[in-house]
Amino acid sequence: MPIRHPSKTVVFIGIATAFSLLGDQVLYSVLPVYFEELGLAPIEVGLILSVNRWIRLITNHFAHRMAERFRSDLLFACALLLGSLTTAMYVFTSLFTVLLAARLIWGLAWSFIRHIGVLEVMRDVPAEVSGRTMGVYNGISRLGSVTGLLGGAFLVDLVGFSTALPVIACVSLLAIPIAMRAKLPDRPLLVSESSATLVTSADARIYAVIGFILGAVGPGLVMATLGAVLAERLGASASAISAATLTGAVLAARYVLDSLAAPWLGSLSDRFGVRATVVGFTLFGGMALLLAASAYSVYLVAVSTVLFFASGTALQAGVTGAVSQRGSRPFRDFITCMDFGAATGPLLGWWLLGAFGFDAAGIALGGVMYLALAILVVSARSRL
Repeated sequence: MPIRHPSKTVVFIGIATAFSLLGDQVLYSVLPVYFEELGLAPIEVGLILSVNRWIRLITNHFAHRMAERFRSDLLFACALLLGSLTTAMYVFTSLFTVLLAARLIWGLAWSFIRHIGVLEVMRDVPAEVSGRTMGVYNGISRLGSVTGLLGGAFLVDLVGFSTALPVIACVSLLAIPIAMRAKLPDRPLLVSESSATLVTSADARIYAVIGFILGAVGPGLVMATLGAVLAERLGASASAISAATLTGAVLAARYVLDSLAAPWLGSLSDRFGVRATVVGFTLFGGMALLLAASAYSVYLVAVSTVLFFASGTALQAGVTGAVSQRGSRPFRDFITCMDFGAATGPLLGWWLLGAFGFDAAGIALGGVMYLALAILVVSARSRL
């Protein structure tokens, strides 16, 4: 039966997650443009934007285990507090090691925020509306990404990095009282797999590949290198401020799509199935990225990237919703593969930029990976 209105749990957990994302997301629009001014080398930018994903390869398993033993409401609130504190650490912009440590701590906090938030939101949701429900949650939570990417970039342009980040850290603390309104259960997360859909080894393998590519291309290659591509297309006469703001606007479009269209795009997987959704949107997204990589017009790059983000919105809602229905352990494994891809993406993208001098090499590689995934899913025998 369709869900016409999101539950209170979906709304308040989604809003709390949105506030927690503010400090993380502002870095994606600012660092690729301001990294020289901040005294960072290109490889250091790649490390800063990826190390929070690398640590989650460990902390996702830690969050899964801790959620079995301790109260969901307390773990969620503590993770939100820890995430806000890491944003305050970003003011030490001259110290690469401090930035790196802050990103490691944020990775730990996000493992708990995502694991508990998603599984509590999806608890008792019928399988036939899992994609739509996940789309609603993504849509609400990604309002924080929009604000962080676009509003954060504008604030940094206006008052400077060291002044803007403490303000964002204070605002993100609002996540804690909002999370309390969700009234998460004062018990450990229910992790029983007895009612979960059977997951075969073939299913696990194909979901692992899907998760890796979704993470490596969107959050990895595209988000980490888009600022450099847009700055190059704008030309040497363009100011850093305009490049940063444009990058924030294009990246924010991804989350505007999540906010406005994710419920509808997620429902497509409920209607047509996960396999058809993955094939259709990876083909569409892959071609959009190849167009963006080959275009010289900054406007064509921006529009093509936004079209790619639309495909990512549908894929994230549909696939994540389906996997979360299969239980805590399959969800943990899927998001860990996604984090592995998202961790390697920035490093690979910035290495390609330095090695070949082609600013759009990362975006082009992302397009090829999406098209290869479509072919793989068509030929796979697993159930999706």
